[in-house]
Amino acid sequence: MGLTLIGALLAGATGMASAFSAEEQTAVAYITERYADAPEPGAQARYSPRIEKLWAQCRKREKKTGDPCMDFDIWVNAQDWEIKNLKVDLLKNDGAATTVLASFDNFDRRENINFRLIKDKKGWMVDEIATGCDLLSNVLQGKPSKC
Repeated sequence: MGLTLIGALLAGATGMASAFSAEEQTAVAYITERYADAPEPGAQARYSPRIEKLWAQCRKREKKTGDPCMDFDIWVNAQDWEIKNLKVDLLKNDGAATTVLASFDNFDRRENINFRLIKDKKGWMVDEIATGCDLLSNVLQGKPSKC
């Protein structure tokens, strides 16, 4: 009976921790979960109003010109991916914004992707993504890559 009571208490504590973490999800957990998104990394990400506006403008240009808005997945800095050894670290939290670094192997290449996140009452939003060559906001505006 004692083990049953302990098991019930642990199950209850786990449930409370899950409810708490859903409310107060860390930026690191948010980015880690986005790498598990289907059908591709970042598929379920929320973007800041600034980035949403740029996405809308990019899609509008795409319809007008027929050129793709984005021809790669900035979350993996490639068109294809096989992510291994994912590590997500908090780099900076200044209260207004948080910077998170996602490092991983994509096939035979090591990638380091920086995310600038902001938070509202619904949770985290991506406000910028930086690869070694590109910024999400620049790509959405049709600016050339630095590489």
